[in-house]
Amino acid sequence: MQDICRAAGISAGALYLYFNSKEALISGISERDRAEIIGKFAALAEAPDFVAGMQTVMRSCIVEQPPHKSQLYLAIAAEAAYNPAVAKALAECDGAIRGSLAGILRRAEAEARIAPTVPVERIVAVMSVIADGMFWRRAVDQSFDLASVAADLLELVSSMVGMREPNSSQLIQAAQ
Repeated sequence: MQDICRAAGISAGALYLYFNSKEALISGISERDRAEIIGKFAALAEAPDFVAGMQTVMRSCIVEQPPHKSQLYLAIAAEAAYNPAVAKALAECDGAIRGSLAGILRRAEAEARIAPTVPVERIVAVMSVIADGMFWRRAVDQSFDLASVAADLLELVSSMVGMREPNSSQLIQAAQ
């Protein structure tokens, strides 16, 4: 909490005017991030070219995020390991994001924009685990080449959803 107060340039008392506990603050951060990510998924839901839509979402949700967001995510995940209230907030956020993505994939499949080679639930699980790993790696390794790994992930997801190979160089160029 002291780190947050210092970064925000406010006192702990001022922070507690808005959030009555660390758990409430983390819940607010999780809710904000959930709404932001699900909002960005709207472009994917409407994209005629599903892979290009995935590329746009990956760029805005992962590649273009500032490094401190990865560090904050890692700190929240660590807190969730032993704080049930934080674990609940994180699980609710994760569940909503995964549910939204699964719904978008099912819609794209029904509209014949994708032809998954594995069940949608497995695609979502793989994407979630890899995205979590990318955030973790970025938080702890300053030399991590996020753009290259994101391009590789996009190729993997493209094969799982049964679509053409993406133009990985566009994702890499956008991150530079």
